[in-house]
Amino acid sequence: MRTDYTEVFRDPDAVNKYAEEVYAEGSFSSVVSARQEQWLRGFVAQAFATPPVQHDFACGTGRAMRMLDGVVAAAHGYDTSEAMLDKARDLGTPGRLHVVSETGPLPTSDERPAVVTMFRLLLNASEPVRDRALDFAAGMLPDTAAGLLICENHGSASSLRHLRALFGRTDPEWFAELRHSDVVGLLGRHGFEVVARQGFTMLTRGCYERAPLSWVAPGLDDLVSRRRWLARYATDVVYIARRRRPRRVRPRQPVL
Repeated sequence: MRTDYTEVFRDPDAVNKYAEEVYAEGSFSSVVSARQEQWLRGFVAQAFATPPVQHDFACGTGRAMRMLDGVVAAAHGYDTSEAMLDKARDLGTPGRLHVVSETGPLPTSDERPAVVTMFRLLLNASEPVRDRALDFAAGMLPDTAAGLLICENHGSASSLRHLRALFGRTDPEWFAELRHSDVVGLLGRHGFEVVARQGFTMLTRGCYERAPLSWVAPGLDDLVSRRRWLARYATDVVYIARRRRPRRVRPRQPVL
């Protein structure tokens, strides 16, 4: 796994490749993204009585902000890469875009309700970056009533994708996995509890790109991947979390 992941996307060429090749029309990533958008818009509309304010951490090219355009009251995107934010503007991303530093104080907001989104971050980020991301979420969602955190694991270790590691068919520099327990543990350390998870693809990129499976993979995946009970086996999983309620400590009864 690369340790300079955040540095890579400060290069405009890498940003353009990410936006124009990884998310090219009809690509594996674009198909999964379309499923995410359909689900995310419906979920946010139902989960909040009034439209929330979106805070998208590591917003990159603004994909998650564009997903929720018209569903949220306002949107803010935060990233350390000026090149990513420039691309987000080029793509017409709605809302306000903010450059954040890798260290130091994190932005906060009192606007409620709020939804914090984190897509394509946790899997490849280092532990300090993951912790900083969750510190951001905790600051934006200081209590249970503040709103929800929606974050993605796009490389679940309990999916078919794991077979690539078992059979050595990986690029060690780029291949990474996260277990369900890893995500739950990370969220728990920062005061969050998982309330639901949703899968968006049971298959892998290779299934979409290699004939003859590529002919049926998108349709088949569309039928099975959204079954919530199958989320534990999905390659791409989105977690919905909220801040834990403080435990109520019962006063000790006096001994008579």
